[in-house]
Amino acid sequence: MKAFPFLTNYVNETFEKEKGRLDYIFLRPILQVSYFFLKAVLFPLKFLFHRRAYGFEARCIDGLLAFGMKYFATVDAVEMMVRHVQIEPLLYRHLLGEKSHVEGERRKFNGIDGDYNMDTLSDMVRNNLTIGHDELSYELVDRFDKEAFLASLDRIRRRLPEDHMLFSKRAMEATHQHSLQWIGVTNVVIMIVMVITIFADLRTTVKALNSFDSDSVLLWAMKHLYAHDRAVLTDLDFYLQAESNRGHFSSSVFLSSPGLYLHNHIAFDEYAYRTLRERPPTVTGEILTS
Repeated sequence: MKAFPFLTNYVNETFEKEKGRLDYIFLRPILQVSYFFLKAVLFPLKFLFHRRAYGFEARCIDGLLAFGMKYFATVDAVEMMVRHVQIEPLLYRHLLGEKSHVEGERRKFNGIDGDYNMDTLSDMVRNNLTIGHDELSYELVDRFDKEAFLASLDRIRRRLPEDHMLFSKRAMEATHQHSLQWIGVTNVVIMIVMVITIFADLRTTVKALNSFDSDSVLLWAMKHLYAHDRAVLTDLDFYLQAESNRGHFSSSVFLSSPGLYLHNHIAFDEYAYRTLRERPPTVTGEILTS
């Protein structure tokens, strides 16, 4: 992997560390091939026997992922996952321009206006973090109002997304203390997708593997916010959806690739968040008076 100019320094540095890891060189190809056959076997079975949730799925998914984060994932991998869980809802709050709900009404790790302080790994198990996170994409599409957004463009340009560093990340201490550091971020993302595919019911799995519609909304919104910044618009062109399951409509889950979650979805959120925080868009009125 190379340092791509349209990615943030943080993402480029994380990807650069990956290419020398043994698990990236040897384990990643095995997981990718295994996932291809896993889908071919599991989806027909889910269609017949597991079309709706039985109630245990979310706890199994988050329990297994929390175990892996604590004992096997690298610190870099867990940091990127925690950052993503916190950054994504902050981006969506910024676009919606609505005040968050009062503290007492927030759901832990669920909903755009939820509480995303990560104090312990057991919190993610109790509060269904993984499935709740996938639902954010659909919530944004449901709540986003094009006309309201365009009418509020300059007001949105004048403010900054909330600082994710104000949220607790103490859950990462378990990784620092116990992890064998065997699994890097690329394989962690692939394993997350595999675990969802194995344990979730058919409906939830399909929704999770197609939860990229919010990226289309975010890209459209960023292009409007930065309509007067040619450099940012050039970078945004490299985040245009190219793969079939990153378009505007749901497509076959058999075409989904776990690598897209890291190299497109997570990387794009990092870019959008960094840009909004560090390079605020120009307000229209300021252009007219300059």
